[in-house]
Amino acid sequence: MYRRIVAKFGTSLLTAGSDRLDIEAMSRLVGQVVRLRAQGCEVVAVSSGAQAAGRHEAHRRLHPGHQPSRQAFASIGQHRLMQTWGMLFDAYDTVVAQVLLTRRDLSDRLGYLNARNTLRDLIESGTVPIVNENDAVALDQVLASRIGENDSLSAYVANLIDADLLVILTDVEGLFDSDPNTNPSATLITRVDRVDSVMAGAAGANGPGTGGMVTKLAAARFATQGGVDVVVANGRRPDILEAIVAGQANGTLFPAAGDRLEERKRWILGSISHGGHIVVDGGAVTALRDRGRSLLPAGVAEIAGTFVRGESVEVRDSTGARIAAGTTNYASDELVRIRGLRSDRIAETLGYAYGDEVIHRDNLVLL
Repeated sequence: MYRRIVAKFGTSLLTAGSDRLDIEAMSRLVGQVVRLRAQGCEVVAVSSGAQAAGRHEAHRRLHPGHQPSRQAFASIGQHRLMQTWGMLFDAYDTVVAQVLLTRRDLSDRLGYLNARNTLRDLIESGTVPIVNENDAVALDQVLASRIGENDSLSAYVANLIDADLLVILTDVEGLFDSDPNTNPSATLITRVDRVDSVMAGAAGANGPGTGGMVTKLAAARFATQGGVDVVVANGRRPDILEAIVAGQANGTLFPAAGDRLEERKRWILGSISHGGHIVVDGGAVTALRDRGRSLLPAGVAEIAGTFVRGESVEVRDSTGARIAAGTTNYASDELVRIRGLRSDRIAETLGYAYGDEVIHRDNLVLL
């Protein structure tokens, strides 16, 4: 069974094919998420539907004669979308958190680290993060500043939080060998080991349209390369999300192309700063090596050289032996001021805090 899941809910699923959000359809999805959480799973939702909700509100209540932009529709609808999610999860005494992202947020080191840490904190605090692209401030698509589609966004998020599984729920059964809308004999492809092998024929085989199978295949390729299993399935089937998480065959499975931990280890080790490193005491060495803990400021004995927040740095013991490497939440000059302190004194000393950890265990590899 998978433990950390990203579930992407498409617009057609959330509207049940209508021009507005469908409370009953969304309620069924919420029930599944709540039951998975009761089984010990961590679930992050990537939700479409803001533009559809905004378009419905605008056409129903705004002055006629003006056609709002895509960004305006998203701004109007985002409130309605989150209000609906919040109401439905509140019935189960579950807190939701809105997270809006753009490609710019994930394209630089600090933005990536901030998004990763925020989502990690939300998950650990027991919320259900609801992620959407920040369409309201995204620039025009021709400038290539948008993430693209929420299919792509879901793959980014899955890799960002080291998910075990990405489930893309839509209104079709999965990937077919020909267009099921025109060919009643079209066959569902239940497993794809190499996404590239089916990309070329996907557009014609599964029908046109924004958010269609081509974008789902691109998302699957990106996520599987990061070590995440991906399933594309029909979200209208009863309890489909629970069935997929339990390992039951549904839709089209795209198994991970590599080991997620090895991919992260290679990324961290391949970008280590040569400007400086962190020296830790014996207690921190034991905590890192034997207990799988994060590196806290209390265990930092010395800072050698300089580095900035978000860089990958080596962690060494007092003899100079390399213990670990990881992405630091604090720059070298900040660590000089907080080394040896308890985590609850970080904000008092610096006037701000980027978290209790110098390096969180999720961003650290042992050497």
